[in-house]
Amino acid sequence: MATLLTTLKRSAALAAMLSLAAGAFAASGPVPAAAAAEAAAISANPFAPTVEIPAVPEAFHTSELPDVIVVATGGTLAGKAADGTSFQNYRAGTYLMEDLVAQLPGKEKIADVETAQFGNKGSGSYSLQDLYDLSQTVDAALEKYDGAVVTTGTDTMEEIAYFLDLTVRSEKPVVVTGAMRPWDVIGTDGPANLYNAIKLAGSGKTKGYGTVVMLNDVIQTARDVTKSNAHRMDTFETPALGALGYIDEKNISLYRLTARAMASGTPQWRTPFDLTSIAKSNFPAVEIAYAYQGAGGGAIKQFALDGVKGIVTAGTGAGGLSAEMSAARAEAIEKGVLFVTTTRTGSGTMYQGNTPGIIAGDSLNAQHARILLTLALAFSSDYDTVKGWFQTIGTQDVPASGTVEPAAPAPELAASDLTGHWAEEPVKRAASYGIAAGYPDGTFGPDKPVTRAEFAVMLMNALNVQPAVEGEPFADAASIGEWAQTAVAQAKQLGIVKGYADGSFKPNALVTRAEMAAMVGAALGLQQPADGRTTFADDAAIPAWAIPALNGIRQKGLIDGRDGNRFEPSAATTRAEASVLLVRMHDLG
Repeated sequence: MATLLTTLKRSAALAAMLSLAAGAFAASGPVPAAAAAEAAAISANPFAPTVEIPAVPEAFHTSELPDVIVVATGGTLAGKAADGTSFQNYRAGTYLMEDLVAQLPGKEKIADVETAQFGNKGSGSYSLQDLYDLSQTVDAALEKYDGAVVTTGTDTMEEIAYFLDLTVRSEKPVVVTGAMRPWDVIGTDGPANLYNAIKLAGSGKTKGYGTVVMLNDVIQTARDVTKSNAHRMDTFETPALGALGYIDEKNISLYRLTARAMASGTPQWRTPFDLTSIAKSNFPAVEIAYAYQGAGGGAIKQFALDGVKGIVTAGTGAGGLSAEMSAARAEAIEKGVLFVTTTRTGSGTMYQGNTPGIIAGDSLNAQHARILLTLALAFSSDYDTVKGWFQTIGTQDVPASGTVEPAAPAPELAASDLTGHWAEEPVKRAASYGIAAGYPDGTFGPDKPVTRAEFAVMLMNALNVQPAVEGEPFADAASIGEWAQTAVAQAKQLGIVKGYADGSFKPNALVTRAEMAAMVGAALGLQQPADGRTTFADDAAIPAWAIPALNGIRQKGLIDGRDGNRFEPSAATTRAEASVLLVRMHDLG
């Protein structure tokens, strides 16, 4: 039975409780009892949409088929044509998904299927705030179902798919599909695409690949796929790199392994962009400026005047801009606008230069780079952090060793990616202390985000205490890697970490800077009066539960702010930042 997804408009007071909810599960700082009770009464994510995901029907539990949910947003696939031969004259987003799924012949052979109607309109009509809700809807659905299909219009399908790829936290299959012709015309591609998308999601073949796009029997990665033709049914292509694979009736074949898939099952699989840690209002304005012969700088100048935080340039050749565009870009950088370079050619890699304020977009096209830059700036305004995300998450380069499993602590660390890094010396000391370690491929990943499990291990290594592990384990203890189980249990016993309201630890969730400060403060017993504030420029954004510990460890010289004296409490903690703090803690004695 289809369900209409609705968005709950949260009040300002509820929005303000994000910090309290985060603190309740992340650290042991003092929280008023009444406020804690109120925080526990709401979702662990107070900004999540209120969605009604249908329960898995009882009949599905006795079936051997996979359970797949189709989350519908509309588009041409659900379009109603003026007549049976009108490919262009139709109204997108008309039919309900439960009715379309009911029409699919043979679906009972491939999966047990439920539907959820998120919306019903063209893809270009959805805002980033809508995608925020869609992403969390998909994650909520994957808590119950084995795989999810998301149907969208094709006009901005690649952007919607990449947004989901960067933000959905579950490794279960997510398949985005749509159609180039409305459902009710002769020769429509809608039913076949929907059928094969359900088949693919249920097969489990793309588990760990992140979000994939499947139309016309071709499977593509969300990062690389693009719409190449306004009308043809084979419009979606992956320039230079090629498709992941194909679906030919019962045969589902994948022909290449991605860096994302290789990281499956490790903390590195998830990106730093956990939407449960920010409000949907956090998305900054990011625009695209297109280069051409003799292009003026007016667009860039006006974007800067409008207050945008980032601009992606679609340059000629290897990212070239006209003299006027270059001059306008330099002026905008002086005003704090961050730029990402891409090419208008359709394919090709941009490489990082030395000009401050400009980041290479690797092989991302302009529209994909804009999605990544928007998310990055929603989580951090620090140039080096954003650049690091583009060089890791944005590139998806395959590691030489073929693995990203954390290595055991080693006494020596000579990681190539530390040379010249601001934290090179303290990171190497962290390795010598047995606090942190590099990866088997010889890298350390200083700008990679730290998960809750990783930080628990690093913190317990720094404390060098080995209490007997007693008490009840976290509800999701089975999902904590063996390499982290002892440290997490010890941190729990010492009261340094706490679980969510449902008793889970969520080992793969990323540790924010506020949570890092609170945990270290709890570990050292460094707590300043709760009614004090900080001297950081973004003091108003720092949650009240983190301030006592933050002030305590800052007074000891253990923690610093980022550029502009900003603390950025909701930003993910990097491996370098965690190492620096824990080395200072270790040296404090």
